[in-house]
Amino acid sequence: MDVDKQIREAVQSASEESVEEVRFTKEMESRIRGAIAQNKHKNRNRLFMAGSLAACLAVTAVGLHQQGWFPQMPSGKNITNAVATTTTNKKNTEANQNSVKVSPEEAVLPLKKTIPALSKMTIRVDRTSYGFSELTLLEGDTERANVAYDIQTGQIESFTMIGDRTEQKDAKLPSAKSAENAAKAFLQVFLGEESKSYQHIETQIYTDEHMVKGPWMSVNYQRMENGQPVPFDVLSVGIDQREQVAFFGRLNKSEQDFFTKLTDAVPDLNPSLLLLDKEKNHDGMLVILGKMNKEGHQVSLVIYGKGQALESYMLLYRDEKEAASRKEAEGAKALEQERQFLNKLLGADSENYRLLDGNNPGLYLRYYNGLPVLSDEISIVTTDSGHVQYFRKEPVPFEPSRYPDVSTAVSEEVAIQELSEHMKLRYVQNPRIRPESKQGEKWQPILEYTPAVSFMQRGREDGTEWHIDATSGKIVYGTGDNGLAYDQLNTKKAHPIESPKEYVKVRSKDEAKALLQAEFGVQVEGLTYRESVRERDGRKEYVWYDKNDKYIGVEVIAETGSVVGLGTPRSDTAVTVKRQQAEEAAFGFLHKYVDPGVKEVQLAQVIQPGEANPVSTGEWEFRFFMSKDGIPVQDREQKAAYSVTVDPSTGKVTKFDNYRETHELVELPASDKIISKDKAVEEYLRVMPLKLVYLMKDVDGQKLPQPKLAYVPWSEEKLANKFMALDAVTGKIIVD
Repeated sequence: MDVDKQIREAVQSASEESVEEVRFTKEMESRIRGAIAQNKHKNRNRLFMAGSLAACLAVTAVGLHQQGWFPQMPSGKNITNAVATTTTNKKNTEANQNSVKVSPEEAVLPLKKTIPALSKMTIRVDRTSYGFSELTLLEGDTERANVAYDIQTGQIESFTMIGDRTEQKDAKLPSAKSAENAAKAFLQVFLGEESKSYQHIETQIYTDEHMVKGPWMSVNYQRMENGQPVPFDVLSVGIDQREQVAFFGRLNKSEQDFFTKLTDAVPDLNPSLLLLDKEKNHDGMLVILGKMNKEGHQVSLVIYGKGQALESYMLLYRDEKEAASRKEAEGAKALEQERQFLNKLLGADSENYRLLDGNNPGLYLRYYNGLPVLSDEISIVTTDSGHVQYFRKEPVPFEPSRYPDVSTAVSEEVAIQELSEHMKLRYVQNPRIRPESKQGEKWQPILEYTPAVSFMQRGREDGTEWHIDATSGKIVYGTGDNGLAYDQLNTKKAHPIESPKEYVKVRSKDEAKALLQAEFGVQVEGLTYRESVRERDGRKEYVWYDKNDKYIGVEVIAETGSVVGLGTPRSDTAVTVKRQQAEEAAFGFLHKYVDPGVKEVQLAQVIQPGEANPVSTGEWEFRFFMSKDGIPVQDREQKAAYSVTVDPSTGKVTKFDNYRETHELVELPASDKIISKDKAVEEYLRVMPLKLVYLMKDVDGQKLPQPKLAYVPWSEEKLANKFMALDAVTGKIIVD
């Protein structure tokens, strides 16, 4: 299996940010590969790949400097930049490193004495933040265990053995009694006299929801003082199939204090809850808790810092029966429950949050000086029985002194003029917006006026795709849902292309082999071969793997044999080819495989070459929109139509992809009978007037050093988050 190729496709299909900006630590890359390798021999589709990628990124993330009760977990389009980046706050990291009291070697020594298998392993420090350091124990180059410890006290916060779950799957777990004996023996050596103060409370089987850890027998304990349980002073030991310690974790004093405070907002919080899992999570700890309340719910939550705050909270389903029985609160009942919870959790500050859409519960936005503070939002879902099912919140707001004065903003007239200068046209072939639209329903293509081509317009935009900087008065563009840089490139140049009269066809393994030889000069004889059909999109692959397990293959539409993709690995790691040479090679290759009838294309994105990682090949990559009369042509799915990859060491094309979901070319409206740009701007502003707001994040989703004043389109409440388009022929706004 070519892990690199499948992860890149998962990112593309999951509408992630620009892949050229993604960077991975060795630890993160290894964990991604490891999780997916466990399913290497299973015919998993891209949905699994995307899920595995998101799960691995989530648990290995190096996040931004965040503060507060419930900072936002990454949303769909920003998950790659938000959780895959290894850029850290260097000042914060250096400060933590300078204040280290206990070295990694000293902290791990008690573990090594207790578990002899660890004694010869070396230590790699992966990251340190907010008083916690995360370590990986290595046997040679192989990762064997993860450890998180308090750098001030040396206390081990969590320890997890990294096992091969393919070997563990069919093994039988020990009995509860055997697991308890093994856990007791471990604690007696590891904690010494301290172990006598802990009393066993429960043993159960644990496997994490992403099927990356476990299974193990989770043996749970609680500290006792004067015959009484100490609230939230709990720890657990995980015992695997070999009756060896696979996990250890405990709630520290700060976390115990935190849960005590949380009982104000969650009155039925169980002081004898179970700690099923714990690990370092960027600026704090990710923990999985059992028996969280009297109903016995399991909960996943992320604690910020040393128990200062909670980043996220989510009820987990123990089984399908519980999932089916759990109902969400609706309407007035949901609003009442949400407001009660917010009042208890945030106190007076809860009054600064207003519903984003007054017609629907669940999403609240902060206001400051009467202006919306975009990205400082709360998302909450409650159950019909009154429990909080899901909660997330952006970081604690900036201090009032950090907010720029409203008087420093350019006037609304200046912002409108800037909008007018950047209003442009694009075709949308299939303006279907909602996936639940009626099957078989025909959609008429439209010619649309839009401020930005790289994403679809929505009511009450969040300002991350584009906004007008209220200090400079200039428009700032992001890269849309799929890393598209069309607006940033600002070339608006159509390239005529002579498309083939018919598709290149491949209907057999031998024909695929011949095409690879003709295009790339590669011989695949003797290589590992796999052939598969994807039901999701009706595509078939003829794939060979070289000695490095790299993909060499051809992808076709299974029904017709039309070639929609082919590729081979780059020759080496050198980067010597300049953009002009690579771009010429891409255009020279493109015309052979575009859909018949395509007459022109435009550049949608240019990915720079560099070091390969699981998401990027590290090669030159050029992505293209179709084009008509100098106007870009898109489907509603906001993806480029085609991609050509060029080896940066040889200048030769190594890969082609046709991303279109439908290969039918539809008749597009004429562009000579449309409303003027001035009228388009007038109609746009009637529905989407510009509003002055504060931004907490830039167009790439990264937190700003201080709030920024900006103008963004701001519809009325009933259009919040709804998709819309401005028809350039009729001059009407289409709302879905």
